Amino acid sequence: MRLSVAAVCDRGCVREHNEDMVLVGEELLRDRKLEIVVNLVQGHRPFICAVADGMGGHHAGEAASEIALTMLLGSVESIEDGLAPGELAERFRRRAHETHARLLEEGRADPTRKGMGTTLIGVLFYEGRAFYMNAGDSRLYRFRGGNLMQVSRDHSLREVTRDPNSPSNVIVNSLGGSERMFLDFDPVGSKLLDGDALLLCSDGLTGMLPDDDIEKMIAGGASAQVLADSAKTRGGEDNLSVILVRVEQVDVSCAVDTAKGDLRCESL
Repeated sequence: MRLSVAAVCDRGCVREHNEDMVLVGEELLRDRKLEIVVNLVQGHRPFICAVADGMGGHHAGEAASEIALTMLLGSVESIEDGLAPGELAERFRRRAHETHARLLEEGRADPTRKGMGTTLIGVLFYEGRAFYMNAGDSRLYRFRGGNLMQVSRDHSLREVTRDPNSPSNVIVNSLGGSERMFLDFDPVGSKLLDGDALLLCSDGLTGMLPDDDIEKMIAGGASAQVLADSAKTRGGEDNLSVILVRVEQVDVSCAVDTAKGDLRCESL
């Protein structure tokens, strides 16, 4: 499988500091962009794409997003081969709680960092299997056949209460920020096909661009940079991070068992 990956992490037009951070492979990005092509073949080491949207005063959000992604990268680099999906989920959930505890401790130790926290949305490619992890309201979408579908679930007050009158920008789950935390960890859909795209982004993008507009832009071949620039044109009221992963070639027929997370592959 060949992936074309483009990422942008931008301060936006209003905020003085950029509290977002992006992770692509081993690269941490803030206030810059990256484009790479990744060939995932049998025996390929785990590959990760992730977005963290930090929060907190006095640069605490910047620190929180960097701590979270640095610890996530350490987890990916230390994964051994042959883990079952349940074992993999347990590893990352445990690491998320360790990250959460560290952010809480940093906030207790330094009053200027009290309440520091961050969202996390990530996609992990591991031994031919694709999984996503989520805490907060940064999002993962899948684009296929002209249609954009949100894969992740927002951990927002509106989503949790199912009350359309509740504010959508109030999040009820994050790494750090409050005492309790949970991490969604599940397979990404049923399968990946040629022409699919995965979009990971902070709410700096979705707060400026409705899903219908994003769908039309990706269908028209828009890059991660074009998506980011469009959000800035609409006001760029928040930091914004975009990772666009396009599936350019599938060398094997792969299907994810949504119950087990197993990926069965046969040569074409």
